[in-house]
Amino acid sequence: MENKQEQEQEQKAKELAAKRAKYPVLDGGVTDEMRQSWKQANGRVIAVDVFDDMAKEHHVGYFRRPSMDVMSAVNAVSKQDELKGADTMFKNCWLGGSPLVQSDAILKTSALGALGSLFATCHTEIKNL
Repeated sequence: MENKQEQEQEQKAKELAAKRAKYPVLDGGVTDEMRQSWKQANGRVIAVDVFDDMAKEHHVGYFRRPSMDVMSAVNAVSKQDELKGADTMFKNCWLGGSPLVQSDAILKTSALGALGSLFATCHTEIKNL
């Protein structure tokens, strides 16, 4: 039974991906040269894809990884208001992309969630020597 449910979920995911592949990509006119320049200036650059299924649009926002100064500011602001803390990270890490990712609250919140997941991409281990 679980196998059938997994297959149905996988099929739905494939159908959604095929549907989203037809959405127009709105990236603010970012060029390969701009992305390369950002990489040279900032090291790693992250592209966040935000799919607006209601509007049938694919928005892209580009971000740099946060510095320790940005992390400190985010931490300080988050103690009072977590959403403002996340917005602080957004504003300080934003490089470019679809202007709607900056101005539309739903798209921005979705991008903020993706930025928050950055912290789960690195894992540490300690060893007793």
